[in-house]
Amino acid sequence: MQKYNPYEYCNGKLGVQGRAIFSGKNAHSESLCLIGERGLQMKVDREQVIRLRVTAINTPMLVQFDTLPSKWQEAIVRMWGNPPKLIQQTLFEKNYVRDMAAFDFYSMFRFSDDTSLDNNKVSEYTLNASTLNTIDRIYGMRYKLRKEMGHGVRDIWSIITNESNRFKLESGHSLPENEQYLRKLYGKYKKNGYSEIISKKHKNANARKVFDTTEQLLNNVFSGMDTKPTVAEVAGLYGGFLDGYVEIINNATGELYNPKEFKDISEGTIRNYLTKWSNEIGTHAKRSGDRQKYMARFKPYHSLNQPEFAGSIISIDDRQPVFEYAPQTRMWFYNGIDLGSEAFTCWVYGKSKAGIITEFYRQMVRNYAQWGLNLPAELEGESNLNASFKDTFLKEGNMFQYVRIEANNARGKRIEQYYRPLRYKYEKKRTGWLARPFALSEANQAGPGEKTIIPYDEIVAGCLRDIETWNNSEHSKIKGMSRWDVFIAMQNPNTRPINYHGILPYLGEKTATSVHAGIIRFRNTEFLLGMDGVIAVGNRLVNIMEQCENRDVDIYWLDDNFGNVLKAHIYIGNQFICEAVEKPRYNKARIEQTDEDMINRELMSKYVSTIEAFGRGQKKQLDNVTIIDNRPVTIGNSFVMPGLYQPTTIINERAKVLEDITEESDLVLNVTQTSFKRSLKDRY
Repeated sequence: MQKYNPYEYCNGKLGVQGRAIFSGKNAHSESLCLIGERGLQMKVDREQVIRLRVTAINTPMLVQFDTLPSKWQEAIVRMWGNPPKLIQQTLFEKNYVRDMAAFDFYSMFRFSDDTSLDNNKVSEYTLNASTLNTIDRIYGMRYKLRKEMGHGVRDIWSIITNESNRFKLESGHSLPENEQYLRKLYGKYKKNGYSEIISKKHKNANARKVFDTTEQLLNNVFSGMDTKPTVAEVAGLYGGFLDGYVEIINNATGELYNPKEFKDISEGTIRNYLTKWSNEIGTHAKRSGDRQKYMARFKPYHSLNQPEFAGSIISIDDRQPVFEYAPQTRMWFYNGIDLGSEAFTCWVYGKSKAGIITEFYRQMVRNYAQWGLNLPAELEGESNLNASFKDTFLKEGNMFQYVRIEANNARGKRIEQYYRPLRYKYEKKRTGWLARPFALSEANQAGPGEKTIIPYDEIVAGCLRDIETWNNSEHSKIKGMSRWDVFIAMQNPNTRPINYHGILPYLGEKTATSVHAGIIRFRNTEFLLGMDGVIAVGNRLVNIMEQCENRDVDIYWLDDNFGNVLKAHIYIGNQFICEAVEKPRYNKARIEQTDEDMINRELMSKYVSTIEAFGRGQKKQLDNVTIIDNRPVTIGNSFVMPGLYQPTTIINERAKVLEDITEESDLVLNVTQTSFKRSLKDRY
């Protein structure tokens, strides 16, 4: 259940819900009860406390935080922490949330013939669905607000269309820019859901703050010079500018500033201008060469509670163990720690950073699959090695449900705070440990003696033993349980199964092969066609074979910690077809067959019978035909093969008439009669 938070912003001003302050029947169950409800109303009437919003149905009264007595403010902060910082975003941007259910729908979507969408369309449709969801939320909010204020609602869609088009410049969604078409699509989407977005062609600002021109010019001079001038030097340059000895040109516009348009001010006023927080936060951001120091001075930090469950969030970062395996040379580790359990769940290492980050994510999938666990819901990491993956497997909803990648923000990665005890509690006890040159604690400073070079394999073994010891040590808050026991026993029940569709096209190994008789051969192993880890049979197998049988395909696959295929997806081009499932084997000798052999035999028999039955069905549809081919073989007869044909002589004589036979004796005239009985001699 989400914890109650009384803070709200209204028109850019921080407010607190009145029910969190007063007592009575309308007070919240966690109210501080600092004053009665009527007493607070009297302070509002006397303007001792400013009211930002009146009470309405399901909408509590909001009072301005800064106008409350200081003791009240302190009590509120002690109870609910510091108020969140107001992020300057449009209403549309604030309400936009990537719809992970839409990503799952489009990733698994199948047409009637079991063909799927390619990855580009999955991303496009997910973005469009998420944007339409945002339009739905914005429409309800604007409709309610305008009704309450007594305004008309006829122009709401015009406003929403403009906001959607502005958001399109940032996100690149492909929704219609025309108000009529957008409204029509929205109505169909509300009625039909995610499928409405799929193209039928498949298968047939906030107002900007205006600075005073003089103040703006001083800020430009203070921050725009490579020599990083002091306040006194800026004052001298400004005086020379007013006197006509110094020319100042705006590089972006080519404008030559006119001294007559600026007023003469003292060095003290210039100092006051340049040291104002609103100016320093901009000028120092441009001048500063140390981002960490800049953030320490200007960027407020969050105070966050440790997650209650394992699997909720993993924090990742690289580090170099403080040992040298060669002079001035240290190895690299890339680690991930589960923040709920405090256990290291993924680690890879090497002599350089090259390729280490890709192997890290592959190893994470292997580890969690071997343990039978879902991947963490959220990832936090640094931008240096991860920036190139933001639009692939690190896009929210692909490998992780939520992703937070920050550039040069050590405070933003919780794992940094776990590296300190790893360094000083474990590694410091080993031979060859290197101290920081300027460590504040004397105990952590370098001692006498020369550096010791440690063999690479020995450093690796020591670091892995440290991780093992760390994971088996007691959890900082859950006493009596090791960090690893907490990791296994307290997994968040709301994490998603490993989403191989969002991982394999980017992290998987790629092998080119082909499909013949429903069998795929790669890595010296035979695989069958399947889906969701199950061998396909029936109409699904026939549909899949129509797509890929006797065709070249690409297999994106990932091996497990033992070298076996963990998951393999079959693609043709950029289109997912099916999974490759290892072909079942069983003992040929029936007397030796086990229950598992019998199951494998049945699976293979169903696979074979599906293909054979389809072949028989196709055969029955065939009819016998007789073909009479009268097509001429030649186009002429002018050539005759010599000697091939014998001439025939034709005698042109009249036929003679024979005399009639009148006597029986004439019938046997000149005929030799032979007996049917032959002697023994005649037989041989």
